[in-house]
Amino acid sequence: MKKKLQLVQVNNSYGSQYFIPYSAGLLQAYCSQFEQIKENFDFLKLIYKQEDDLEEQVKSLGKLDIVGQSCYVWNWKFNLTFAEMVRKHNPKALIILGGPQVPDDSDGFFEKYPFVDILCHGEGELVFNEILKEYIGDNKYGTIEGVTYNDRENKEIFYLPRPARAIDLESIPSPYLDGTFSELMKEDIVWQASWETNRGCPYRCTFCNWGSEYYDKVRKFSLEGRLKKEIEWFSKNKINLVFGCDANFGVFKRDIDIAQFLVESKENTGYPKKFRVCNAKNSNERVFKISKILNKASMAKGTSLSVQSMDEGTLGTIKRKNIGIDKFKDLMNRFNESSMPTYTEVILGLPGESYNSFIAGLDTLLHAGQHSQIYVYNCTVLGNSEMSSPQYIEDHKIKTMEIPIFQAHADIKTSTQVQETESIIIETKTMPSQDWKRSSQYSWTIQAFHTMGLFQYIAIAFVNTYNCNYSDFYTALLEYALENPNSLLGIELKNTQDSLDRILDGKQYGQTVPSYGLDIFWPPEEASFLRVLENIDTFYEESAGFMRHFLKKFNLPIDEKFLNNLIELQKEIMVHYDDKGQEFSLSLDYNLDDYVRDIQNGLSTELIKYNDPKICTISKFWGETGDKKEFARNIVWYGRKGGHFINKFV
Repeated sequence: MKKKLQLVQVNNSYGSQYFIPYSAGLLQAYCSQFEQIKENFDFLKLIYKQEDDLEEQVKSLGKLDIVGQSCYVWNWKFNLTFAEMVRKHNPKALIILGGPQVPDDSDGFFEKYPFVDILCHGEGELVFNEILKEYIGDNKYGTIEGVTYNDRENKEIFYLPRPARAIDLESIPSPYLDGTFSELMKEDIVWQASWETNRGCPYRCTFCNWGSEYYDKVRKFSLEGRLKKEIEWFSKNKINLVFGCDANFGVFKRDIDIAQFLVESKENTGYPKKFRVCNAKNSNERVFKISKILNKASMAKGTSLSVQSMDEGTLGTIKRKNIGIDKFKDLMNRFNESSMPTYTEVILGLPGESYNSFIAGLDTLLHAGQHSQIYVYNCTVLGNSEMSSPQYIEDHKIKTMEIPIFQAHADIKTSTQVQETESIIIETKTMPSQDWKRSSQYSWTIQAFHTMGLFQYIAIAFVNTYNCNYSDFYTALLEYALENPNSLLGIELKNTQDSLDRILDGKQYGQTVPSYGLDIFWPPEEASFLRVLENIDTFYEESAGFMRHFLKKFNLPIDEKFLNNLIELQKEIMVHYDDKGQEFSLSLDYNLDDYVRDIQNGLSTELIKYNDPKICTISKFWGETGDKKEFARNIVWYGRKGGHFINKFV
């Protein structure tokens, strides 16, 4: 009788959308090609989601002989709870954990989690296959390279380092093409797909376990023999989103061809609709070409020009090297001139970063032309990263807080589901916790009010007209919010402060906005944006007070026409859920429409006051007039990386 083998890879759900359990599928596809495995094991239907009643979920599986679980930061506690439950109902089952979250240093692990039998380290396909061979052989799991084995019967622990050589990718069948996911595709689920075109990362950023998890050499999957056929599979199965798992898409010349093949598939069949990637570090001409191809076909939400930090000392500490600011600015200008949206990712809490360097870094990005989107993420200490080592933590005086993991737009877990956690950095040697909180508040200000548009035109005009910095503008905005707690701005600052206090208390910091009809957690900046739009007239009436506050603070002249023009333009240029597709004509005394756009595109320009007012026309249309739920979903949730917050000029 065949042994029952259950593979598990639970990912987050996003409004009833699930990622296909790709990693678990790779294990099944690789092992199933060997007759010895097919003859002795029955692979059960892959588990990809957590049910409300976990014990009932495990009991419904019946007798299990082997359980293999793919572990990431977003499913780690679930996997441990699931494994413990399996042990309760299947005392003799062999329980195996693998994936990036499995600790390379397993000292004390089995004392804490005695129900686990084996930890797999590194690439799992070959290691897992060897475990299955031993299961039907001599059970000498402790002799397998890349395995830590808890011999519970003899009370011994065996560990062998991962293999010196990486697995040959040509030896791994595609789980998409070999039928591994056939049963899943029958379910009434909106599926999203993870996709590898290559594997490996040559970089060694200390905050990441990607480069340390795999090997320096980047290996490629076959273009003709595999990747093109997988694109056809995505099309046939109507996969909306394909998430590229490559660490550096665009590092190879062929990546341009891959992008083109995806576009051709969408043009011919309608699928896949979107392709999201992690672009090659030090974004270059190839990344620009790829972005142009994907953007033209509306397949890309936006191009990542990630920097993590703009401070040279911090970059050295985290072993990261960015492109120079001049090259970054040139790239920004090219993307802006081509009307191709970009976004830049920054990490808050990196060792070496201070409050002043962090604020200066965001200022540099804005002056360089990054007005589309800036994402500021909390620094999570990932298992097996250099940053997680005790010595690194001691050297940089790192303090963390374990909080419920925040996955933007993920469904809110029920009270009976396992709550995942993450450890985020709230203090370092160079950034005390109070400075971390100040930096977080400032990040919220930049994201909610600048890159999501609410003050973008006003800020650009002020900075360039009055020759000041963006940090001057937004620091003054925070001051004004504190001094006016009953204003909409003050209320949203208080909401954000409450979120930060929840982090420091080890609680969930995501916010809900029930009035938009989506039962999900929003990042604080997105929640503020959505709430402000519900009171947009009042918000901009109050904003006039801030603008005068700023001018008085810096002893600058107050031009009422200039202020009124700017407020009215800023208000009308914002995309709103009640926009009805009409064209809106606005009378201006200044060339503010051209002035701001020229600055955004890195062009030389000047502010001109007209002798007679001139009309500018704005097209006010976003797609689904009056539907707040669809607005929140398409403009904020799906559309943020695409920078869809500003209406177009006619």
